[in-house]
Formats: sequence, C-alpha cells, structure tokens
Amino acid sequence: MMRTHPVLCSPVVRATGPARPAAVLAAVYLLVLAVGLAAAQQPMAGDTPMNDLVQRETIEWSNIWWSHANDDSLPRVLLIGDSISVGYSPLVTELLKAKVNVDRFGTSRSINDPALIEETRFILAQYRYVAIHFNNGLHGGHLPDDVYAAALADYVKLLRDLGQGAKLVWGSSTPVTVPNHPDTVAEDRNARVVSRNQQALAVMQAAGIPVDDLYGAVFGRPELKSADGVHLNGDGYQVLGKGVAEALLPLLP
Repeated sequence: MMRTHPVLCSPVVRATGPARPAAVLAAVYLLVLAVGLAAAQQPMAGDTPMNDLVQRETIEWSNIWWSHANDDSLPRVLLIGDSISVGYSPLVTELLKAKVNVDRFGTSRSINDPALIEETRFILAQYRYVAIHFNNGLHGGHLPDDVYAAALADYVKLLRDLGQGAKLVWGSSTPVTVPNHPDTVAEDRNARVVSRNQQALAVMQAAGIPVDDLYGAVFGRPELKSADGVHLNGDGYQVLGKGVAEALLPLLP
C-alpha cells in the first residue's frame, strides 16, 4: 500500500498484517547517559545553554544497542533517532531478523551537538552497516530552521564519509498533539515539526536520499498517540515499526 503526505510529498510503502512478538535480543552494549524515556517527555524544551547554537536539556541521554554483537553471519542496519525510534526498534528487529541484525542509537542530542557527532563516529567505527535509517528533529527546538538544515546536511555528510557505503534513508519527525487530547494538534510545537520536516525534505532531495514519511503514517490518528502528546502507544509503534522495516527492505542485500 503506497501512502503519501502533503507535508513531505514523498511515497512510502507501509506493511500490513499482524506483527509477531519482538525477539529477545542478545549481547547488548548499553550506554546510558541518563536513563528512561520519561526524560524525553518534552523533548524540544532546552534550558541549559552551552553557547548560542548548542543548548542542552535538563537531562540528556544516549542509548546504544548492538544486537547479537558477536554475530557476523548477517549484515547490519542501524536505526538513529530519539525515543520514538527506541519505541519502534523492537518490531523492526523482529521483522528483519532473518535478513539483518538491527542496531540502535537513540539519543536526545540536537543535530548540532558535538556530542552527537562524537557518539556517531564511535558507533560507525564498531561495525559496518549496509543501511542506516535516521532521524533528528524533535529535540533542539532552539535552533532556527536554517541552522537546523545546515547541521542536518553536515550530519548526512558524516554518515556518508564514515558509513562505509551504507545506504541511507531519512525518517520524518512525528506529530505532536496536546497532552491528554490526542485528537488536537499542539499548534506551536507541531508547526515546528512540520517546518523541520520540510527543511529535512529539501536536504534529503539535494542529497538523493529517500524519505520514510513517519509523520504521515500517524498524523490524524489519535488512537495511536500516548497521553503525553509526543510519544506513541503500542499500536502506534507497530505502525511505525512496520513502516521502517518496509523502508529498509529495498536497501538490503
């Protein structure tokens, strides 16, 4: 089933059918700078300035997950994103388990934070990836659009320079609704999401990178949202996980 969304104007294939339970993942390396998805309940609120362009939230966190760390019989893919990606990664792992090992880098870092660059360099030095599905947009709300777009373009270059030929696919940022009112868009915060998705789309089109429309997959579907207005519920992560797996499949050997 082919879906498009007017914000992105980019086709994406969505999987259908029941999902199996997520497989148990082995040999895990977990780096937690601050633990828990609860730390990202309001991910665009930065309050601790480092300088004019790099600001950090009260709690910053990073989560590195290497699946079957000693297994070299299958190729690897890497998911990069925030707590949304942490939520859908188990289903992606399950759906692709016969083809690849799925690793994860979940983080609250804004796209221009030097720590994001250093952590990404570290991760890409550990394994070779055949594909990378990446997103960054809900955090770092202090950044003007032009700064966000320039930093995102730099990040694309980093992934290409250090990715050892990994194929890239961008995932758009997901909608933000009013807490406890999943049928009502949070006007200011969601306007920023829409603007960033448009900026990101231009960056990806210039770089020739396909876009996985995660925004369009859940927009206008209040039954998929959690009460906090940012995250998804279990059904929402099922929708996103299927979509991410479908977006990766054409890039796999």
